[in-house]
Amino acid sequence: MDGQQITKEHYLEVAQGFGLTKRELELGWLKASGLTNARIADMTGISELTMKKHMTHIYEKAWVPGRKEFREMFL
Repeated sequence: MDGQQITKEHYLEVAQGFGLTKRELELGWLKASGLTNARIADMTGISELTMKKHMTHIYEKAWVPGRKEFREMFL
């Protein structure tokens, strides 16, 4: 991690414009905070494959190619 922190308020302000579901907002926040898919899956009780599918949908809605670009939107 590069040491830059993302606030939840700023995350929600930006992310709510993408039309994400409540669950996608929750998972996106955890991902933007720097957690791995495996850790988020473990914390939320879903499989890692399900987490990856959620993130694919989130990236598509946010028009970004991956996690780095997703996180950078909130810095």
